[in-house]
Amino acid sequence: MHRYPPDSVFKWIMEFQLTRLGIPIQTEVEVSRLPRTIDVTLARLSKTLQRRVRLKTGLRHVRLFNLIEFKSINDPLTMSGLRLILGRANLYMGQNNLSSRNVTITIVCARTPRKVLRESQVDIEFESLGGGYYRSTDKLPVHIIAINQLEVTPENYPFLMFASSKTKFMAFLRDAIGRDDSDDDPILTYTYVLRPDLTQEIKMSIKNRLSKEALAFMIEDIGDEILDCFSTEQRLTGLSPEELISALTPELINALTPEQRRQLQQLLEQ
Repeated sequence: MHRYPPDSVFKWIMEFQLTRLGIPIQTEVEVSRLPRTIDVTLARLSKTLQRRVRLKTGLRHVRLFNLIEFKSINDPLTMSGLRLILGRANLYMGQNNLSSRNVTITIVCARTPRKVLRESQVDIEFESLGGGYYRSTDKLPVHIIAINQLEVTPENYPFLMFASSKTKFMAFLRDAIGRDDSDDDPILTYTYVLRPDLTQEIKMSIKNRLSKEALAFMIEDIGDEILDCFSTEQRLTGLSPEELISALTPELINALTPEQRRQLQQLLEQ
């Protein structure tokens, strides 16, 4: 199965979560003429949208302009990386003539950046806000979200799927699978694509939760490679005779159930 970079999946999942809330979002936002980009920006959020983001997502501290960076398991946050993020943020603020009181900088970390939090330079000190949230003491504060320390709630699902801690990740996955909410299907689908090393029991639980709408959403966003996650029999489940005819291939014909063969024969004889 094709593996997708965690950074790409993070941007997909942020787009999914925030777009369905009506929140304007941009990814890979270029700053200056240098090849520098900010992973995600939420710009010009009204007070109403700010309240919605705070209530419905793990982003508790949004303002008018919000810059979000993601650090995956294999790309941990370092002091030099932090300074580069601050540099890009200042370029963005300069280009858009923004005041620090209207801007937030958030770094979402798959691994808790303990060295940065413990050994940060004198001019970049962090305080814990509890529950996996940290904030620097500057006038333009940097917020760090340590995924492994987050509470397992639906609002945090889009972050928890990237947890480096197996214990935290499995706690999120079991909680997501156990909830009877079809809106979470894309979350589980993205998780399945991102973490193909799941146990067979968990794989089947995820597959059984997917709706046709969720699968169509993933095919549109990721491509036909997502179909490799499913057997031919699973792809055929729930298809109408008309849909079967439009998709007929030798492989699919061999995989038809007796009932599907009977319905198909009846349809062809009409």
